[in-house]
Amino acid sequence: MQPPADPPTSMQDSVVGGNLHTGNVIHNHYHTPQQVQQPEPRPTSQYQQPQVVMQQPQYAQYQQPVRHMYSTAPKDMLVAYALWFFLGFFGAHRFYLNHIGVGIVYLLTFGLFGFGWLLDLFLIPGLVYRSNMRQVR
Repeated sequence: MQPPADPPTSMQDSVVGGNLHTGNVIHNHYHTPQQVQQPEPRPTSQYQQPQVVMQQPQYAQYQQPVRHMYSTAPKDMLVAYALWFFLGFFGAHRFYLNHIGVGIVYLLTFGLFGFGWLLDLFLIPGLVYRSNMRQVR
């Protein structure tokens, strides 16, 4: 195959010759130089140093969202009290409010032998409030 009669100035000729059986390979083709992406300068004020920002790779839009271990839905006090009343000895209301460690203790000790279960009657409003505020941050 012959090169074009008038190759563009951006093309470079690459010719390799030899014998395939002896390890030498004949290779004829033309290389085009790769386009180098120049960074885009950010507009700056007169007191700042100019900053250079590279564009994100095209595949960045396909990254998976971060999944949290805990639910991010706001907690409802009525649900917390219902769980406390029916399953509080097993720590269900503590698991609901993302207090996993205390929930496991309640599960193993039957609600701290009933004393923790009774104490949570008065603590649930504050626990729900703090759980919701933690999710806002």
